[in-house]
Amino acid sequence: MTDVQAPGLSRPESGGTVEVVVDGSTTLAHSTVESSLEQELVLEVGVDASGRRVRLSLGAEVSVWWSPTDVPVRCRPYQVADVRGGTVPTWRLRPLGPADDGDRRSSPRAPLHVPVGLAMPSGMLLGETADVSEGGLRAVFVAEPTVGFGDVVHPLPDAGERAMMAIVLDGTRVELRCRVVQRQRLADGRRTLRVAFEDLPDDVRARLRSATALEIGRRAARV
Repeated sequence: MTDVQAPGLSRPESGGTVEVVVDGSTTLAHSTVESSLEQELVLEVGVDASGRRVRLSLGAEVSVWWSPTDVPVRCRPYQVADVRGGTVPTWRLRPLGPADDGDRRSSPRAPLHVPVGLAMPSGMLLGETADVSEGGLRAVFVAEPTVGFGDVVHPLPDAGERAMMAIVLDGTRVELRCRVVQRQRLADGRRTLRVAFEDLPDDVRARLRSATALEIGRRAARV
């Protein structure tokens, strides 16, 4: 039986990435978890699809979304208890209720793993998606090679820069214009890139919506 009180299920884990939605509005921010406790969640002040920091007022009620491993997308309601400045500004959130399986109709995010390519000056850098929605995706790429004969270093684009990515949906390659939201390096050296889609054609949006809905449904059926 799944322990819904375990970190990752009851709340996002420290170091993970989350989406923050302001209740009653369309405001969406992508953020990183600085500290995760049952009584308090501390997030870096998030950024929107253009890479600009999002402002949240004290007392604002938000929904925090994240993708644990091998379970559906999770969601938990929080309230902004404090906003702190510094080198890395943070939001301090207190929970308003328990976590539940996510079902955000506007842009559900599924932990979907499909091949992905990032267009680079020296060619296509290949990786794999970690999660996908009709609004964007998070991709994982191999670590930069150690310096040596024949090595080619592929620095990933910074937040705010535009990029062209390609993923495989239902066996078909789809090219996507994107804006980089966040770039991170994992503990094992691999690199992640979260992007927001731009000028997404309706047929591609529909295919992404279908793929994420099917994946969320499959994972929900296994719990």
